[in-house]
Amino acid sequence: MISLFLLLFAAASVVVGSDRVSGGLSRRSAGARLLVGLPAVVALGVLVGWPVLHLGAGGVVVSVLVATAWLCCGLVSQVWWDKSLRAYQRKRLGWSVSEGGEGRLGPFIRLVHAGLLLLAVGLCVVASQPLGSRAAKMSAVVGVVVLLTVPANRVVADILAVARHSSQGNVKAVAVGCELSQESGKQDEMEGSMRGGRWIGPLERILILLLASVEAPAAIAAIVAAKGVIRFPEISQDKAGQKAEEFLVGSFVSWILAVLGAVIIHFA
Repeated sequence: MISLFLLLFAAASVVVGSDRVSGGLSRRSAGARLLVGLPAVVALGVLVGWPVLHLGAGGVVVSVLVATAWLCCGLVSQVWWDKSLRAYQRKRLGWSVSEGGEGRLGPFIRLVHAGLLLLAVGLCVVASQPLGSRAAKMSAVVGVVVLLTVPANRVVADILAVARHSSQGNVKAVAVGCELSQESGKQDEMEGSMRGGRWIGPLERILILLLASVEAPAAIAAIVAAKGVIRFPEISQDKAGQKAEEFLVGSFVSWILAVLGAVIIHFA
């Protein structure tokens, strides 16, 4: 049943995490994602659980219920958090607040959410028996690969956001209205500059996962070295060193997630 858990958690995490890649989550967006995500998770659980994995009705129902609960909890909590944050900002409009105070909480809460998902997957892997059939193994591999795409991108982006805010903790206070306009401008800039990273990151993690599965540490080391060489000209032009720090933090987080995926597949 662990393979079905992984697959359904991955599908639910894609639905929850994809909205945050491009900006905030509105109530209408959350409702639309629930309408699309819930039937998708239920259909995936039924189609994979019974004919492919040959699980009993109880195992399929429990897996689907847990995944749908995770999906609903993720979307509802994000809507509630956004609504509370906007209400707080409107209430304090015109007051001086520190730039790192509020903006750090959103990514931190999402990181806690991702940590709970990782903990749940780890407990399932430890508590369950090793996967016997090839179908179960392939389902677990597909689930891990999906988790290394959009959900992993969200984790890397949130950790970078927390790191940026922590490094800017002593920046001068600004008005909330100015802060919101600056944040929207930064998001627009990131929209244009980070699209390549949204593809490179998942491809890099999946490639490391594949190389780890065939026990090719030399090839993994070559990929890590090549990434540093390719980005060296851009990083060397950054006098302040901010790009180098973000490159190191993002790369290490991405590699750690890929290693965790390989460990989950190995012990599953």
